[in-house]
Amino acid sequence: MRTRIASLALLLLACVAACTEETTYDFDGVDVGADGSGRAPRERSNSQFIRAAYADLLGRTPESYELVITVNGTEAARFPVDEQQILLAGLDGVGDPAPMRSLVVSGLLASDEVDLPRKAEVDDPDGYITDQFRFFLGRDPNPYELATFADQWARDPAVGPRTVIRALMESREYQSY
Repeated sequence: MRTRIASLALLLLACVAACTEETTYDFDGVDVGADGSGRAPRERSNSQFIRAAYADLLGRTPESYELVITVNGTEAARFPVDEQQILLAGLDGVGDPAPMRSLVVSGLLASDEVDLPRKAEVDDPDGYITDQFRFFLGRDPNPYELATFADQWARDPAVGPRTVIRALMESREYQSY
Protein backbone atom coordinates (compact mmCIF):
# COMPACT_ATOMS: atom_id res chain seq x y z
CA MET A 1 0.00 0.00 0.00
CA ARG A 2 2.84 2.36 0.87
CA THR A 3 4.47 1.75 -2.49
CA ARG A 4 1.25 2.63 -4.27
CA ILE A 5 0.92 5.86 -2.28
CA ALA A 6 4.58 6.66 -2.89
CA SER A 7 4.13 5.96 -6.61
CA LEU A 8 1.04 8.16 -6.76
CA ALA A 9 2.86 10.90 -4.84
CA LEU A 10 5.80 10.75 -7.26
CA LEU A 11 3.39 10.82 -10.23
CA LEU A 12 1.55 13.78 -8.74
CA LEU A 13 4.83 15.57 -8.09
CA ALA A 14 5.94 14.95 -11.68
CA CYS A 15 2.61 16.31 -12.98
CA VAL A 16 2.90 19.45 -10.84
CA ALA A 17 6.48 19.97 -12.01
CA ALA A 18 5.44 19.52 -15.65
CA CYS A 19 2.51 21.91 -15.30
CA THR A 20 4.62 24.65 -13.77
CA GLU A 21 7.31 24.50 -16.47
CA GLU A 22 7.30 27.46 -18.74
CA THR A 23 6.52 26.38 -22.26
CA THR A 24 6.44 28.57 -25.34
CA TYR A 25 4.85 27.83 -28.65
CA ASP A 26 5.48 29.44 -32.01
CA PHE A 27 2.51 29.95 -34.30
CA ASP A 28 2.38 31.28 -37.81
CA GLY A 29 0.84 34.74 -38.07
CA VAL A 30 -2.78 35.00 -39.12
CA ASP A 31 -4.50 37.95 -40.79
CA VAL A 32 -8.09 38.23 -39.66
CA GLY A 33 -10.49 39.96 -42.04
CA ALA A 34 -7.78 40.75 -44.56
CA ASP A 35 -8.62 41.12 -48.23
CA GLY A 36 -8.30 37.89 -50.09
CA SER A 37 -9.14 35.84 -47.03
CA GLY A 38 -10.56 33.20 -49.33
CA ARG A 39 -14.16 33.47 -48.17
CA ALA A 40 -16.42 33.08 -51.14
CA PRO A 41 -19.17 35.71 -51.18
CA ARG A 42 -22.70 34.41 -50.76
CA GLU A 43 -25.45 36.05 -52.78
CA ARG A 44 -28.13 37.82 -50.79
CA SER A 45 -31.54 36.25 -51.10
CA ASN A 46 -34.15 38.32 -52.92
CA SER A 47 -35.75 39.17 -49.59
CA GLN A 48 -32.41 40.29 -48.13
CA PHE A 49 -31.72 42.37 -51.23
CA ILE A 50 -35.10 44.14 -51.07
CA ARG A 51 -34.74 44.95 -47.38
CA ALA A 52 -31.15 46.18 -47.85
CA ALA A 53 -32.11 48.36 -50.83
CA TYR A 54 -35.00 49.93 -48.92
CA ALA A 55 -32.85 50.54 -45.86
CA ASP A 56 -29.94 51.99 -47.84
CA LEU A 57 -31.97 54.18 -50.18
CA LEU A 58 -35.12 55.04 -48.27
CA GLY A 59 -33.96 54.60 -44.69
CA ARG A 60 -36.93 52.36 -43.92
CA THR A 61 -38.27 48.87 -44.37
CA PRO A 62 -40.85 47.98 -47.02
CA GLU A 63 -44.36 48.90 -45.89
CA SER A 64 -47.84 47.43 -46.09
CA TYR A 65 -50.85 49.69 -46.68
CA GLU A 66 -54.15 49.93 -48.54
CA LEU A 67 -54.40 51.63 -51.90
CA VAL A 68 -57.76 53.32 -52.29
CA ILE A 69 -59.01 54.33 -55.72
CA THR A 70 -61.69 56.98 -55.84
CA VAL A 71 -63.77 58.09 -58.79
CA ASN A 72 -65.60 61.41 -58.50
CA GLY A 73 -65.10 61.38 -54.74
CA THR A 74 -66.52 57.87 -54.29
CA GLU A 75 -64.38 54.90 -53.31
CA ALA A 76 -64.25 52.58 -56.32
CA ALA A 77 -61.75 50.01 -55.10
CA ARG A 78 -59.46 49.17 -52.21
CA PHE A 79 -56.35 46.98 -52.59
CA PRO A 80 -53.88 45.78 -49.96
CA VAL A 81 -50.30 46.60 -50.90
CA ASP A 82 -47.31 44.85 -49.36
CA GLU A 83 -44.22 46.40 -50.97
CA GLN A 84 -41.92 43.54 -50.05
CA GLN A 85 -44.27 40.75 -51.16
CA ILE A 86 -44.98 42.42 -54.52
CA LEU A 87 -41.29 42.92 -55.28
CA LEU A 88 -40.37 39.51 -53.92
CA ALA A 89 -42.95 37.81 -56.14
CA GLY A 90 -41.43 39.53 -59.18
CA LEU A 91 -37.86 38.62 -58.24
CA ASP A 92 -38.69 35.05 -57.27
CA GLY A 93 -40.76 34.57 -60.42
CA VAL A 94 -37.81 34.76 -62.81
CA GLY A 95 -34.87 32.44 -63.22
CA ASP A 96 -32.22 35.17 -63.00
CA PRO A 97 -33.32 38.02 -60.73
CA ALA A 98 -30.36 40.31 -61.62
CA PRO A 99 -32.23 42.30 -64.31
CA MET A 100 -35.24 42.65 -62.01
CA ARG A 101 -33.01 43.76 -59.13
CA SER A 102 -31.68 46.45 -61.45
CA LEU A 103 -35.24 47.63 -62.07
CA VAL A 104 -35.96 47.69 -58.33
CA VAL A 105 -32.89 49.88 -57.75
CA SER A 106 -33.85 52.19 -60.64
CA GLY A 107 -37.40 52.50 -59.34
CA LEU A 108 -36.28 53.26 -55.79
CA LEU A 109 -33.72 55.81 -57.02
CA ALA A 110 -36.47 57.56 -59.00
CA SER A 111 -38.65 57.76 -55.90
CA ASP A 112 -39.41 61.10 -54.27
CA GLU A 113 -38.28 59.52 -51.00
CA VAL A 114 -34.65 59.42 -52.17
CA ASP A 115 -32.94 62.74 -51.62
CA LEU A 116 -29.79 62.92 -53.73
CA PRO A 117 -27.85 65.99 -54.76
CA ARG A 118 -27.84 67.05 -58.40
CA LYS A 119 -24.54 66.55 -60.17
CA ALA A 120 -23.86 70.31 -60.22
CA GLU A 121 -24.27 70.44 -56.42
CA VAL A 122 -21.40 68.00 -55.85
CA ASP A 123 -18.23 70.07 -55.33
CA ASP A 124 -15.88 67.12 -54.88
CA PRO A 125 -16.80 64.18 -57.15
CA ASP A 126 -13.89 62.03 -55.87
CA GLY A 127 -15.03 62.57 -52.29
CA TYR A 128 -18.66 61.84 -53.19
CA ILE A 129 -17.71 58.63 -55.01
CA THR A 130 -15.51 57.53 -52.10
CA ASP A 131 -18.34 58.22 -49.63
CA GLN A 132 -20.73 56.09 -51.69
CA PHE A 133 -18.25 53.21 -51.82
CA ARG A 134 -17.92 53.40 -48.04
CA PHE A 135 -21.67 53.49 -47.51
CA PHE A 136 -22.77 50.81 -49.99
CA LEU A 137 -19.74 48.50 -50.03
CA GLY A 138 -18.13 49.26 -46.67
CA ARG A 139 -14.74 50.10 -48.15
CA ASP A 140 -12.82 52.74 -50.07
CA PRO A 141 -12.58 52.42 -53.84
CA ASN A 142 -9.25 51.18 -55.11
CA PRO A 143 -7.32 53.67 -57.30
CA TYR A 144 -8.59 52.08 -60.53
CA GLU A 145 -12.24 52.17 -59.41
CA LEU A 146 -12.00 55.78 -58.27
CA ALA A 147 -10.28 56.86 -61.50
CA THR A 148 -12.87 55.06 -63.65
CA PHE A 149 -15.87 56.53 -61.81
CA ALA A 150 -14.33 60.01 -61.69
CA ASP A 151 -13.42 59.88 -65.39
CA GLN A 152 -16.97 58.93 -66.38
CA TRP A 153 -18.35 61.60 -64.04
CA ALA A 154 -16.21 64.24 -65.78
CA ARG A 155 -16.81 63.04 -69.36
CA ASP A 156 -20.49 62.13 -69.41
CA PRO A 157 -23.11 64.70 -68.40
CA ALA A 158 -25.56 61.85 -67.64
CA VAL A 159 -23.27 60.31 -65.01
CA GLY A 160 -24.02 61.70 -61.58
CA PRO A 161 -25.02 60.61 -58.08
CA ARG A 162 -27.80 58.25 -59.22
CA THR A 163 -25.49 56.55 -61.72
CA VAL A 164 -22.79 55.96 -59.11
CA ILE A 165 -25.23 54.53 -56.57
CA ARG A 166 -26.97 52.38 -59.17
CA ALA A 167 -23.63 50.93 -60.33
CA LEU A 168 -22.61 50.12 -56.76
CA MET A 169 -25.95 48.56 -55.83
CA GLU A 170 -25.97 46.44 -58.98
CA SER A 171 -22.48 45.14 -58.27
CA ARG A 172 -21.92 41.56 -57.18
CA GLU A 173 -20.20 42.92 -54.10
CA TYR A 174 -23.30 44.80 -52.90
CA GLN A 175 -25.58 41.89 -53.73
CA SER A 176 -23.46 39.51 -51.66
CA TYR A 177 -22.50 39.22 -48.04
